[in-house]
Amino acid sequence: MNGIFHMAWRNLWRNRRRSLVSIASIAFGLAAVSTFSGYMRAVNNGLANIAVHSDLTGHLTIYKKGWHTEGKLHPARYLLTGQEIARIRAIVAETAPEARIAARLSVMGLASNGHQSTIFIAGGIAPEDMRMLRGPFGELEGILSGNNPQGVTVASGLAAILGLKVGDAASILVSTVHGQANAADIDIDAIVNTGNFATNDKWMVMPLELAREQMDAEGRAEALTLLLPAREETQPLLGREAETAMYDLSPPDDAAMHALRQRLETAFAGAGLQMDMLTWQEMSPFYTQVRSMWNMMFGLFLGVVLAIVVLSIANAMGMTVVERTREIGALRAMGMRRGGVVRLFVSEAVLLVCIGVAAGFVLTLLTRAGVNALDIRYTPPSLSGDVQLYVGFDPLRTALAALALSVLATFAAFVPARRAAKNPIIVSLGHV
Repeated sequence: MNGIFHMAWRNLWRNRRRSLVSIASIAFGLAAVSTFSGYMRAVNNGLANIAVHSDLTGHLTIYKKGWHTEGKLHPARYLLTGQEIARIRAIVAETAPEARIAARLSVMGLASNGHQSTIFIAGGIAPEDMRMLRGPFGELEGILSGNNPQGVTVASGLAAILGLKVGDAASILVSTVHGQANAADIDIDAIVNTGNFATNDKWMVMPLELAREQMDAEGRAEALTLLLPAREETQPLLGREAETAMYDLSPPDDAAMHALRQRLETAFAGAGLQMDMLTWQEMSPFYTQVRSMWNMMFGLFLGVVLAIVVLSIANAMGMTVVERTREIGALRAMGMRRGGVVRLFVSEAVLLVCIGVAAGFVLTLLTRAGVNALDIRYTPPSLSGDVQLYVGFDPLRTALAALALSVLATFAAFVPARRAAKNPIIVSLGHV
């Protein structure tokens, strides 16, 4: 076998230009697929972390059964009571002790600056729970301070509509769970861009106790949000580090979330509690749709690249076999079997693929480093701010692409070599 590879290595460089072109086609093909898959992974991670941490969705949200169908019509009946909250916390602590829990309560109504009004949608959450749900991004702007019970964070679009600045006062008018009007004064502690046109003109976050007062729901909550610990422990991040981490950190996958929900469903049923639970994927349809679109685009892109590279390799190896037909006849005349001839050409293809894949990995790393260092910015659809064009690294898809290229390129060499090896020796020696 060593002799075959030694001979294959020498044969590989007999036509140096053709071999280099074949290696380049493999390298650029693999680099293109790997770079695209890395960008896909970065976008998917970014959308996931925005949903989990920026939108405060968490990883799993627990509601009283029927909240999504009847809760808006009969909120007093479907809000979680203080006793239910305590029981749920105890069950979660026993079933998933690594999870942390935050109580949530939504508030909707009108916000006014004294001259004009507009609708708002607010999430009520304790300041310490908000920091917890933000995870490694807990030091970014918009966190409730906790020092002012009337202090709120508003979206920049909502602040612009009402002409509000940090430090200004405003008022809100909401409907309680019993259908009565309730008003309160609020202080603008922070103004942030949500990054989403759909929410940037109406979003607000307020302390949980303020939301309970406005809804006349003392001690109650609409939902309990669970956050699992990060796979990689990180310190709170700021600026460029936070943006990079948004693309690199991967949230729990579908299988892990469904397994957690199954365990909790069993525990709740055993305690006589009827609860609905939604994973972060189910609460983020935009992420799910984008991920499905990326998967389809990757399959199409991989197919096109494979077709181009394999045709290039097949053409190069086919020409090589035809040019060396008399050599094949001579090898057969000296006693080499048909299988040995096939192994020789397949070995050349394997060496060609190995060099091309190695060069492709190097080219991928260089491309990724170059693109990320350039800090290219763009504004994606539906977002109200620009983001960095960041290329991550997807080891699974890169390995899949490398394997597919290797197998198909080797097969592309096997077919013409096998056909040439079947020719009679006399025919091969007389080939012109």
